[in-house]
Amino acid sequence: MSEVEEKNLEISQEELDKLPKDTVHCFPASKKQIIKRRIITLIIAALDAAAAGYLLAGNTDPGPLLWCVFGVIMLLCVLVFIHTFVIAKYRVAMDYQKNEVALRYRFSRITIPFDSLDARDGAADRATQLLQNSTLGANMEKVDYLILDNVYDEVACYQTSSKDLATKEDFDMLAKEAKLVSSVYKAKEKYDALNIDEDDTKKESEDNSVDLVKEAIKEDKAEKAEKAAEEAAEALKEAAEEAKEEISSEEKDSEEK
Repeated sequence: MSEVEEKNLEISQEELDKLPKDTVHCFPASKKQIIKRRIITLIIAALDAAAAGYLLAGNTDPGPLLWCVFGVIMLLCVLVFIHTFVIAKYRVAMDYQKNEVALRYRFSRITIPFDSLDARDGAADRATQLLQNSTLGANMEKVDYLILDNVYDEVACYQTSSKDLATKEDFDMLAKEAKLVSSVYKAKEKYDALNIDEDDTKKESEDNSVDLVKEAIKEDKAEKAEKAAEEAAEALKEAAEEAKEEISSEEKDSEEK
């Protein structure tokens, strides 16, 4: 990487001053999504408890396997129900105290440092796009998508949408802040520059290896040529000696006659 490129990738204090200081901006999940999950988990938990109660009332022992199934279902319902209160506080948060993005993903809290964040517009999956383009999706609500990517981690790439957050204004604010952080810290540009340097180093190494192979082949050919010349010279010398011996033998025979 050249000095000019390194200078362009440096984070200036002027750019850092564009970001909020010592605060956390929380973006809660959609109330519709929260209520829907709570209702579904309560219904499933009630049916699970009713099925277990029915078996107990009838003095029926379904066996340990079925009891385990009932227990797992109830545990999942409790976890999902509790999680709705967690994402009601925030689904995504911009933490300017720790300089990281925090996401509530399933039952985990995922963080992406600002200096690793690449924020960009996302897109619906293929099935959703086909539905939106059909007559059935003509009246569907327009949904915007945002990708929050940790460029140094191939797995940590998450997408959120305007339907996941409480309001469209929250989504727009999150997208604006995340893209600003991404442009200030230049994580994607630094990652790409690092890959280019690695590719150049690899190419240079490969070129050096090719040159060494060519040189070795050239030396091998030279050795073979020299060896062939020596063998040819030796063969000529032997042929000359044989011819000389034949001439001497013929002269001797003619003298004897």
